[in-house]
Amino acid sequence: MTYIILAAKFWRECIIVFLAFLLLICLMLLNSKTGQLKEADSKCFVKIQEIEQKHLKALAAKQDQINKVSSDYEAEKSNQRVKVEQVTRTVQKIIDRPVYQQHCFDDDGVSAINSLIANDSSEPP
Repeated sequence: MTYIILAAKFWRECIIVFLAFLLLICLMLLNSKTGQLKEADSKCFVKIQEIEQKHLKALAAKQDQINKVSSDYEAEKSNQRVKVEQVTRTVQKIIDRPVYQQHCFDDDGVSAINSLIANDSSEPP
């Protein structure tokens, strides 16, 4: 009987040691997988940062291009406005002549209007 009790205690302690060993292995695997997960997470974060920086640079380049086009447009619009204003003043001076009380245009008026028409008639003023 004492052998049975002694054998039962021995097997119980063996089972406890075996379960502790399995628990230790499980904890090591968990720790390993957690480390791999953190490493993969940091790699993904770095890749996301790189992609975001690339997109921000592309956005800044496009915005610079848009600003340049807008600036060119405003400069051309201002030049066109100056031309139209000069021709308008010239035509108003010509119209103030007494000839225009009865007729529409003389040679000076027609040449001023034709010069405006001949300058880039494809673009709006």
